[in-house]
Amino acid sequence: MAIIGNFFDLSDLFDNGLGFVKSYLEESLKKGSEINSRINSLPIGSFEKVELEQDAFALEQVFYTKDRNLCFFESHLKYVDFQLILSGTEKMEYCHFSKLEIENKYCPNKDLVTYKDINFSSSFVMQNNDLSIFYPCDAHLGIGKFKDPEIIFKTVVKVPIELLWIILKNLSFAKK
Repeated sequence: MAIIGNFFDLSDLFDNGLGFVKSYLEESLKKGSEINSRINSLPIGSFEKVELEQDAFALEQVFYTKDRNLCFFESHLKYVDFQLILSGTEKMEYCHFSKLEIENKYCPNKDLVTYKDINFSSSFVMQNNDLSIFYPCDAHLGIGKFKDPEIIFKTVVKVPIELLWIILKNLSFAKK
């Protein structure tokens, strides 16, 4: 159920209860904003956690992309990932988790399952302003280089899956 596209084309997805996520992501992309400046001033190798609202948080990061064989598939059970590229080009892959073999069982402290590598996933390229949304069923592989290694400035907003269910439930009642 992964959703992939340009943030500005997908921004309507946030209008029903996720306005705080939309605002954070918009500010992340706005040149000169506090959030954009903070992310762009991080040193390479940074992975900074920033608390948001309603138990959601962002992982602001700067890294070099890597060869495919140095990357791995992962999924999460408690959170939905909203991954936004501020600058750079990152090659990513995804596959439904049921098609994969678990390499490392679920770690509740990290909300992480890792999987053995495969050669039958869907791949795509993330560039400036691109957003990918990964649900618990979406195993995804990131940090991959597209052509050559390059620096990526990125933020990943982690939204509790329970919050999304509450929003959807409230929307369904509102329509009745």
